[in-house]
Amino acid sequence: MKTLIAAIAAAGIVLPASAQEVRFEVTYRDLDLASAKGQKELDRRIDRAARKACGFDTLTTGTRIRSGDKQECYVEMKTKAKQQFATLIEQEGKGG
Repeated sequence: MKTLIAAIAAAGIVLPASAQEVRFEVTYRDLDLASAKGQKELDRRIDRAARKACGFDTLTTGTRIRSGDKQECYVEMKTKAKQQFATLIEQEGKGG
């Protein structure tokens, strides 16, 4: 099964003290990444995985405002995952 693992080290982003690294996997083997539909589904999967990994949809009791570290984690994880997929797709297109 083809998956891509996106990860960022705690040094690159402000995370809770207990977190050493944020990681997530996105499966893409079943997608046709040459099609707009496949790319859109990949983007949805990356979005869901980044939200979950960063606790983006988890709100703190007493507030509806997301913490800045969750927002930063979410944005950085999505960016890194998209960059990794772009590189992977380019490599696969070149045959290796």
